[in-house]
Amino acid sequence: MRFATAMMLALLAGCESVPDQSAPPPDAAPVVCALPAGMTERQAEPVRPTGDYPQSVAAQYLTSLHQWGAEGWRRLDRADNYSRACEARHEQARD
Repeated sequence: MRFATAMMLALLAGCESVPDQSAPPPDAAPVVCALPAGMTERQAEPVRPTGDYPQSVAAQYLTSLHQWGAEGWRRLDRADNYSRACEARHEQARD
């Protein structure tokens, strides 16, 4: 019984002598680049024709709707480019 008690004490004492594992270094702070207000303004969509209208009005509406959508994709591309450039500037500053 004394032997078992001595062994348990030796084992428990050994647990305390294990060096503390240091925590890994913290991750770098995320880069948050806010877009300028002009890049986030909503553009009004074209007015949909109502009532009886000729084909030329429908064609004009579809053309303006297409242009509105294409401009939206261009704005998204500019916002993406702005964000990537901002991240690149922060990466250079960190190095």
